[in-house]
Amino acid sequence: MEESRVPAEFSNAVKLIALFQAALEQMDTLKGTKLYKQRLKNKILSLEKTIETTVFKPLNQLDDNDDMGLFDHIQSNIEMIMDMNIDELSQLKVVLEEERSNEL
Repeated sequence: MEESRVPAEFSNAVKLIALFQAALEQMDTLKGTKLYKQRLKNKILSLEKTIETTVFKPLNQLDDNDDMGLFDHIQSNIEMIMDMNIDELSQLKVVLEEERSNEL
């Protein structure tokens, strides 16, 4: 693996795991509704586990920090996002765009 690609691959892998975790948590919020399907949740969970086993080893090799610390941090951020309403999510995008433009 090229060293120049390592940071991007690491970042993309972490995002992938975070997105699957967010999808599972969001699916749980639909329990008791007509939209909730246990079969669909099980498929998402199965896919997440497959991706984790494929991605975890390279992540562990790339991450200099304690990997549980990294994933605890990801989980904390996912929980923060999951607690946001739609308006707050929209505001988050604006704030991030402003922050990124200030970095340039």
